[in-house]
Amino acid sequence: MAAAGHGIELSEGDGFAGYRIERLLGRGGMGVLYLALEPGLERRVALKLIAPEAAADEVFARRFAEESRIAASIEHPNVVPIYAAGEEAGVPFIAMRYVAGADLAKRLAREGRLAPAVAVELIAQVGNGLDAIHAAGLIHRDVKPANVLLSGGGVEHAYITDFGVARNVSTESGLTQTGRFVGTLDYVAPEQISGGPVDARADVYALGCLLFKLLTGEVPFPKDGDAARLFAHLNDPPPASSLWVPEVSMALDDVAIRAMSKLPEDRFPSAGDLGRAAQAALRGEKTTAPERTVATGAAATRVAMATQAEPRAERPETVATRRLAPKTTAEPRHRRRSLALAVGGLLAVAIAVMVPIVAGGGGGSSPSVASQDSNRPAPKRRSRPKPPPDALSESELIAKADAICEASQNAYRSVRSKVGEETPDVAYSVTLLGISTRGVERFKRLVPPPGLRADFKRYVRAQERVKRYDEEALKAAEAGGASAYLAARASRDDEEAERYELARAVGLEVCSPNR
Repeated sequence: MAAAGHGIELSEGDGFAGYRIERLLGRGGMGVLYLALEPGLERRVALKLIAPEAAADEVFARRFAEESRIAASIEHPNVVPIYAAGEEAGVPFIAMRYVAGADLAKRLAREGRLAPAVAVELIAQVGNGLDAIHAAGLIHRDVKPANVLLSGGGVEHAYITDFGVARNVSTESGLTQTGRFVGTLDYVAPEQISGGPVDARADVYALGCLLFKLLTGEVPFPKDGDAARLFAHLNDPPPASSLWVPEVSMALDDVAIRAMSKLPEDRFPSAGDLGRAAQAALRGEKTTAPERTVATGAAATRVAMATQAEPRAERPETVATRRLAPKTTAEPRHRRRSLALAVGGLLAVAIAVMVPIVAGGGGGSSPSVASQDSNRPAPKRRSRPKPPPDALSESELIAKADAICEASQNAYRSVRSKVGEETPDVAYSVTLLGISTRGVERFKRLVPPPGLRADFKRYVRAQERVKRYDEEALKAAEAGGASAYLAARASRDDEEAERYELARAVGLEVCSPNR
């Protein structure tokens, strides 16, 4: 055993805390991981030695001892069991079950992205494991592909690992006392960045980012530089994965978008709820199980700690979740409209009942209403018309439409950099058609305010023409018609300046890059 810069360097055959080292498994920001053998039981374990700079923190030492004890008590099929935790030669360590296989990061590096069914299954497993961790009062704070271990054959089994450690070395914000950020920037929740209260819903946000990564092969905010990524988590609307991968359903999009909401109260209350919603979206169904938080202790949400009998206060809707969060009560104008319809319906019934009586003169010899109508078929009850969806404000429309444009442009640039447009390419054309189709579908779901309705409609029609040109290019590519293929691409490019002008008329920024 030898000292090595920031810690202890162990070699094959070395002993540490009663374990015999077999080989190095990997290194990370929090420490070093070894495969070790536990003598007597002859059990192989994953032995993690915590980085000394983290262990030097007094807060860490206290939390590590307490939360390692809690973590060791968790028994769940999707949580890596902890066998022991302690300190040896001033170095804290954790001995965990050794899971033979790869982690999710290695699989993504090999395959790029996963099929939606596979991605959802793994997310559901990880969500269940996180629920068990949250129920024990712990917050993971570093949910990412490298912390999901995989084992098994055809149907892989997912284990969440490295929980508790990130929570131990951090303060109530995402920073250590030395100012070092704890977590992985591509999956970090806004409240961890801003220093706000952190609970189990920070892990829900990270799980939503992980779902996006599995579906697309990209992180939600692929920015250059740490500052740009942190800013994006705080300010940029969550992207839609279907604009990158057309086979992803819009229902599954909505699950990931809700999970990545900026405000914790807009997200799923638990990681398990996220997983169940993703499974239902994959089946084209809606979840029937009620949503609820399972977190306790430090992981508990403010809503969970509040008195359950108290009604939940109204909160402002965010740009990212306004269309996703169903309203429990209609807007006042909808209530007035419903009341008017109801009163009108009652008046119509009253008039229908009174007409036969008046026609009969009201005398005793007149047939009763019941006898007059006994041979008539019962009138069909008219269904009450649904109130129209709420119009967005100007700022909401711009934010949502620009988010669609940004995702579409990123997806297009990613594909365009790999394939040229000079020769017909069927696979490339299918991808572009998927991007334009999903973009048009999402634009059509937006309800502009009255003052922008005409301008926005003209812009959407321009995007529909892009879709039509992509359809023509695909047909030409399938038929091997080079001239028709190039003509379709040229038509799309020729109208680009017009689309930018139409976008500027609405006030869009990302959709009009020359603004």
